[in-house]
Amino acid sequence: MESVDKPFAHFSPKYDVGFISRKEGGIMKVNYKGFIREKIRRNPVTISPDTSLFQAWGYLHVKGVRHLPVVDKDDRLVGIVTDRDIREAASDAASLGVHELSDVLASLKVSAFMTPKEELITITPDTLIEEAVQLMHDHKIGCLPVLEAGKLYGMFTETDALDLLVDIFGLKQEGTRLTIALEDKPGTLLGILEIFKKHNINVISMVSPSFRVEGKRLAVIRMGTEKYEPIVKDLEKACYAVLSIGEWPSV
Repeated sequence: MESVDKPFAHFSPKYDVGFISRKEGGIMKVNYKGFIREKIRRNPVTISPDTSLFQAWGYLHVKGVRHLPVVDKDDRLVGIVTDRDIREAASDAASLGVHELSDVLASLKVSAFMTPKEELITITPDTLIEEAVQLMHDHKIGCLPVLEAGKLYGMFTETDALDLLVDIFGLKQEGTRLTIALEDKPGTLLGILEIFKKHNINVISMVSPSFRVEGKRLAVIRMGTEKYEPIVKDLEKACYAVLSIGEWPSV
């Protein structure tokens, strides 16, 4: 595995996103750009290269984490220790006697079995969130250290990626989920949104996967109402196939 500080071509963080506010008649800044720094876990639990196996094991269980960044005195990343690393190191010493095993657990330093920085994939605070998720998926890894000027800025973990998925689908907001099949051509979603506008219904989330089903695109829409019957009726009248209807929370 290689160290990747800039895995893809990044959008420049210097541009602010804004929209026209009719009420105020001006530009309202939206301070969100979709970069890791906006979703990152700052100040993660860290250990030094001289931390013992026993101490590292304690940190994992007490803090409830699965990854421990290993940093030097200047907060520069030198490696990572995972719960799997600790289990494997302890397993190698399991054949020893009780007293010998105790000595090994207390004296073995994490520097002896950690994954060094040179073998890690790292990102920066200005990496796009979806790029970070893709890196974790493609390389089958559970976390990405986030570095800024060589120092540990934070950690992005698989738990953060799942939190993002929950966010994107709007799963924590009550509403109705519709799965709709539509023609794979530009402008098709516009007709659906016009129907939502007609009924004065807010869209909580809308996701359109890249795969096709029998040549059709899918739109998975969560809308902020439980009274879905009139909307479904208008969608079907407009020749949109409503494949499923799910209430949230389900009853």
